[in-house]
Amino acid sequence: MSEPETGHDEAGRQTPWTMVFVDDDLDFLAAQEAFFGSRGHKVVTVDSSSEALEMLETLTPDIIFLDLMMERYDSGFRMAYELRKREHLADVPLVMLSGVARETGERFDQEGKALLTWSKLDRFVDKPATGKQLLAVAEELLS
Repeated sequence: MSEPETGHDEAGRQTPWTMVFVDDDLDFLAAQEAFFGSRGHKVVTVDSSSEALEMLETLTPDIIFLDLMMERYDSGFRMAYELRKREHLADVPLVMLSGVARETGERFDQEGKALLTWSKLDRFVDKPATGKQLLAVAEELLS
């Protein structure tokens, strides 16, 4: 198996990422666990924002992917707001995943920097998204 796509430690060796995926779609979570896990990364999956907020009180991952609509239509925005108030997560990239474009034709990623600044997110990704697309986002944000 090849080295995982990762960051580097003090000695220049590649290190795996710790990635959190928060989504109420269990098939999506299983797919990300398989895709990124097979590349040597630690993948933590959570299917509710309340459970994720509790778990992220003590965990500091390298990157967090969160779904927009879970328990509520704006669960992802609420969660991002709460996470950004936590000092240990202030610099952890937050990526919002949303199927809104598929349902409505409206795409968040076209709103540009204003929405990213307001929401305190690092990136919006329209669903469905492939593992390779999410890997490219992670590589960009973690490089």
